[in-house]
Order: sequence, then structure tokens, then C-alpha cells
Amino acid sequence: MESFPAFFPLAGRRVVIVGVGEHAEGKARLFEGSPAEVARVDDGRALDPDSYRGAVLAFIASGDAAFDELAARAAREAGVPVNVVDRTELCDFFTPALVDRGQVVAAVGTGGASPVLAQVLKQELESSIPEGSGRVAALLQEFRKAVQAVYPDLQARRRFVLRVLDGPAARAAMEGRMDEARELLRRALDGSG
Repeated sequence: MESFPAFFPLAGRRVVIVGVGEHAEGKARLFEGSPAEVARVDDGRALDPDSYRGAVLAFIASGDAAFDELAARAAREAGVPVNVVDRTELCDFFTPALVDRGQVVAAVGTGGASPVLAQVLKQELESSIPEGSGRVAALLQEFRKAVQAVYPDLQARRRFVLRVLDGPAARAAMEGRMDEARELLRRALDGSG
């Protein structure tokens, strides 16, 4: 593995996108519906490290090679990891092809070697990850502390969650019937379901 995949929490975080045009808009679309604050910078402010302070990530996509290099330097000076579109030598991280199912996100990366290959593999993954997977994850997150309280032993907790994933609570969540899913999971936890 030449690149380590990582997921950055976005709630309460800021992402900076530099530039206008197709590439910058594509990066902005990645964050639609996310809890991140997206700051768009498309002028000389992109060369000021203060424009990046406090951000978790920066994407540089102006299309001007010299400007992009200076903007990347400013972001790094502010301590922010940088992705420069089509300039792998300037990237601290690469943007993977994403399958977004809410709380379930799968990413395919090629370390910048072939974004087209990553997109092809992403399409294959999309068909195997059901739309409702994120709702199942949200249900399990909602009940996480309750499950830990009933099953303090990690292995016992894992067995319980595997049963839930193969049971009626997960099926209800997968289909969007969240109130029913919550009730079914409550019953499974107290042993009555």
C-alpha cells in the first residue's frame, strides 16, 4: 500500500476550495450535504496562509500552475493538507472516487495514478453497497452506547451486531422504516425480540 486511506470528520470543520471552473466545482460537490463549512477562495486571498487557518483540508483548482503552486505553499504554511488538481507532485493527499451512502462511505484510490480506473471500480462498488446502508449505520450509531452497556465484552458485542445486521431491525432501516427499526433493535437488546 503506497497511500494510506483515512476519513476526516467534517462536523464543525472547514474545507477550503481555491479556484473557479469545472475542477473547483467538482471538489465543492464532494461536500454537498456534508456538515463541513466550505470556504471558496478564488483570488489573491488564496496566496495568504490566513485564508486556510483552521481548515481541515484544502483543494487547489485554479488551473494556473504557478498560482496553484503558491496557493499550495500558503495552505501548507497554515498547516493544512493540500490536494492540487492534476498535480500529484504537489499533493499531500489524493481524492478517491467515493461511494456515499450517508454514514457509509467507500473510497477507491489509485494514489493519483489513474483517476479513471478509480471511477470504474467505484461504479462496481456502488452496485454492491445498498442505498440504505447509511441508515443501518446511523441506527447502530444511535444505539452504540446502549449496545456497549448490555454487551461490554467486545466479542459478545460483535456477535450481537452481526445478528442485528442479519435481522429485522437492519432490514427495516435499510428500507427507511426507522421508527420500526429502533423498536426492533430495542427489543433485540432487551431480549424480547
